[in-house]
Order: sequence, then structure tokens, then C-alpha cells
Amino acid sequence: MKKILLMLMAIFTVASSVQAVKAATYAEAVKDSKPMAILVYASWADNLDAISKNFTELQQQNGDTFNFVMLDIASADTKEFNKKYYIYPNLPYVLLSRENGKITRNILSDCLQDKACFSQRLNLFIN
Repeated sequence: MKKILLMLMAIFTVASSVQAVKAATYAEAVKDSKPMAILVYASWADNLDAISKNFTELQQQNGDTFNFVMLDIASADTKEFNKKYYIYPNLPYVLLSRENGKITRNILSDCLQDKACFSQRLNLFIN
């Protein structure tokens, strides 16, 4: 019993020391100088669970290099985003931006489902 309690305490300590990285809103991210990775999605989109899992994992690994924005097409942020850009119907996809929200690259769904492909595209974008 003592070993189980010690193990649970160790797990709790490790879990509480890991900070969850929160996705920025589009409005917040545009004001920052870091490049952006914007996941444009709809709740009904195919493979959204796998893609959002990869997006979140890469956000935790690259949060100091990129602003990660999850943009649900039904959210309030969509209105501000649509002032500059058009949301394409082949959801989900990621748009990459460097300068004040200016979109320069996109990553389509098939690559987003493959974490290695997605990671490689992010790395190529910043290098």
C-alpha cells in the first residue's frame, strides 16, 4: 500500500509540474512576432481527433517557436480571420504565417494526420 501511495504521489508531482500549453486566439497571435500555425477546423471534419492530437503534441514541443491557434469555423475568431482570409471547404488544414498574420504556407489534412510529416513541415517553415 505504501508503494502504491508513493507511486501515485510521484505521478501527481510529475503531472502537476507539466504545464499545459494553451492555444492562443487568432487576435492574440497576430500581435506576437512568432510565426503562427493555425488549425482551421469544424467539429464535423474527418480525422479531427487524430489531427488535433498531433497539433496539441506539436504545440507542447514547439510552443516557444510558434503561436498555435485552433480556429473553429463556428467561433468568434472566425469573423476577424475572414476579414483577411477565406476559409476553404476542405477542412481541417493548417495555415502557416510569419508576418502579422500573412499566410504563406498551408498543410493539408493527409500530412496533419502523420505527426512526422506535420513536424517536418513546421521545421522547414522556420528554417
